[in-house]
Amino acid sequence: MKSRRFWTVLFALLFLISFLFQYRFPVAKGLGSFLAKRDPLARCEVIFAPSSRMETNFAYALYLLKEGWGNRLVVTSTKLTALEKRFWETYGLMNCSETSILRQVFQQEGLPMEKLTILEDSTSSFSDCKLLQAHWKKHPFQSLIVVTDAPHARRFRMVLDKVFGDADVKILSCPSFPDRPLEDFFADEEDYVMYVFSEYAKIVAYTLKYAAGD
Repeated sequence: MKSRRFWTVLFALLFLISFLFQYRFPVAKGLGSFLAKRDPLARCEVIFAPSSRMETNFAYALYLLKEGWGNRLVVTSTKLTALEKRFWETYGLMNCSETSILRQVFQQEGLPMEKLTILEDSTSSFSDCKLLQAHWKKHPFQSLIVVTDAPHARRFRMVLDKVFGDADVKILSCPSFPDRPLEDFFADEEDYVMYVFSEYAKIVAYTLKYAAGD
């Protein structure tokens, strides 16, 4: 009896794994829609774009700023590793760094540089939020639009809410280019599938971490 139950459970698990693998892209699309947290857009003091994906986060935040949805733009730039920095310096590429590109694009859009604040040396989503919190303590604001890629929006908002706690700041989540299909932001379907499932794994990890009081 136990042997029969074992084989039944094993067969069911293998069937489930096979089904999920075969239909992984439509399953990921369904799961991805939950990740794309989106609040009704309203004018805020600050628009914030986390580091990485300048062509999405920064580009859409720049669009919102030009459309008058915020007074100024705050972005983070990624911290270079020692090897990356040495390579860039050796070949004279520091003027092509993420920070330099952000400033150059901002200038090309004809926007005054005093409307741009770059918080450097981010290493993660948590680091993005801590850098923003430190900036907020020095330059307080009461309302904020956060622009992130759609599949990243829910987890980033979860981290940001944790970092800011009960601070009196209205936070709105706005996925970058929200009217475009989620899969358009990735090189191929497999890239999208892996990103979506990794986001869910990270959400579970963050939930357990916060539940433990960290």
